[in-house]
Amino acid sequence: MTSHRTLNNGGQQLRAQLVAASAQLSDDDNQQYINVAGVGGLVSTAYEQLRNAAEYAQEHLLIQNAIRRFYARNLSFHTHTEFSKTLAEELVIELTQSGYLRNNTQPVNTVDKLNKVIRRHYDNYWRLKNANTNDDTARNWTLDLLSLGSEDTLALTDLQSAYLQFAYNHYKDILPKDFFVTNNTEESNYEVSLYIAVHKALLKSDLASVRYDMQKLYKVSDETINDYARFHQNIDEVFNSDLTGRIVLHINKYGAPLRVLRSLIQDNEDASEFMASSEQFDAAYSAQIKREYGRAESKLSRGLFKSILFLLITKSLIGLIIEVPYDLYLTGEIIWVPLLLNLLSPVAYLAFLRLGFQLPGSANARAMSVYAEEMMYGDPKSSSLYPRPRDMRYPIGFKIAYAALFMLVFGLVTYLLIILGFNLVQGVMFFVFMAAASFLGFRLSRIVRELELVVAKPGILMTLRDIIFTPFTFLGKWISDKYQKINIVALVLDTFIEMPLKTVLRLIRQWTGFIDDKRDNF
Repeated sequence: MTSHRTLNNGGQQLRAQLVAASAQLSDDDNQQYINVAGVGGLVSTAYEQLRNAAEYAQEHLLIQNAIRRFYARNLSFHTHTEFSKTLAEELVIELTQSGYLRNNTQPVNTVDKLNKVIRRHYDNYWRLKNANTNDDTARNWTLDLLSLGSEDTLALTDLQSAYLQFAYNHYKDILPKDFFVTNNTEESNYEVSLYIAVHKALLKSDLASVRYDMQKLYKVSDETINDYARFHQNIDEVFNSDLTGRIVLHINKYGAPLRVLRSLIQDNEDASEFMASSEQFDAAYSAQIKREYGRAESKLSRGLFKSILFLLITKSLIGLIIEVPYDLYLTGEIIWVPLLLNLLSPVAYLAFLRLGFQLPGSANARAMSVYAEEMMYGDPKSSSLYPRPRDMRYPIGFKIAYAALFMLVFGLVTYLLIILGFNLVQGVMFFVFMAAASFLGFRLSRIVRELELVVAKPGILMTLRDIIFTPFTFLGKWISDKYQKINIVALVLDTFIEMPLKTVLRLIRQWTGFIDDKRDNF
């Protein structure tokens, strides 16, 4: 690589924004911080681990989801009631005891800031309803903005904004717009779709994260509630549009160098300093790639554990609720072989799948380093390093063969299950949980693919495995989409465990405070 190169315009802008963000983070106004007592912390943390395993959300979305559940429990969306002034403080306490926030890190004035956030969005909910916005839509928008607004208040940083703007400008320069746009509507929405696609592909952002960021980016006012509603309706539509989906697919496939850049910025407070030198940047970036490879190994192990735990929890509950009662009703006894096979087969398959995951090699690392240097110091518009989108149209015969593959695989598996004595319910459960395991395995494989710029060709065994389990993965994706909308296990936990548990823990905290006050008066 060429030495002593100067940053291009995009690199200079990124460096300037990082300098400003670092100055903000290092600003210490000697405030007092909230101290949270440890009473109930162990129980609260343990429950959150169970709840997160049942939902199987991305790690960076866990605190957002916890905040959302807190507001769903504590705010009334049926009658317009005045919320308690201690609600914001309770949120800080709950998040700290659950392990999402470190103790003694939140300034005392955070409570006042949170109260303003809560009041603003809660009042907007009722204004949206009065403007004839659908109740579920208004509630979802409100919880989206409340959860992200609260998270932003508790963990304020502009590092992500600086990175997002850089990544957006990078792809705006290198992606051929005409390849993705197919009509006039998509033409007008292209830049918004591109920004949202960067969010989804590189940050794994959900709709709530994108909604909040877009509202900040466009400085959307809520003074005119109808305009406010139209803006958020448009975000919903563009987020789920075919155009955004097509861009996401391309960025996902070739986004490894930018993912490493994001980690480099997050891990190094002095990132803006070594960016001034292409040599120092290259050395730091190469070292970051090695760290990301190590992290990927850890993520695979943690992901495998979470996936197995998710399957065991879900399968055990469904077994107790559906399979065992059905066996007792049908035969008067529990049929153990299908029950155990349904429990253990998906777990064994996931464990086997993990053995086949191999991290990219040195050729991939070199390719990413070259890409990153050209991205920061070269001319993106004239570089030939960046893979171009390809026209992925295939003959109709491929689609027919793909459908035939589904029928063949599912037909053979059904035949084997009949031989093993599975009844209808047990057979359906086998398909459901093998599909879930296949999809979870596919998600685990993304950890490796997200670091790949040079894609290794699979061997014969891996190709055969993919052929056999692709129908299950496809089915698992469909089930996952439905499961996220109606997560029965999470609903049971929220209703029968979380609500009473959090209420009891709050009463214990209040009682402890009462006793301390009495002791002080002795």
